[in-house]
Amino acid sequence: MTRDEILEWLEQKLKIRSYRAIGDSGAIHRLEWIATAVVLGDWTIEDIDAALDQTAGIKPLPRRISEIHRILERKRWQKWQSKSSTQ
Repeated sequence: MTRDEILEWLEQKLKIRSYRAIGDSGAIHRLEWIATAVVLGDWTIEDIDAALDQTAGIKPLPRRISEIHRILERKRWQKWQSKSSTQ
């Protein structure tokens, strides 16, 4: 998937018309970074889907996006830690 396709997928999952209309530049940036990181191989769609499920009840939307990003960053850190400990 391309970055734009991932962003469209996120819009559908978050039930928003356009992520650019969120009104919070930090949340917009985090969504763009999540999409870019998926393209780079840092996370998978399944990782994002799991984070979406974990944050289903969080409102407002910018706070939910921040929590999704935090969950994904923790997952990346844990993955890095496990690689470091095996070397």
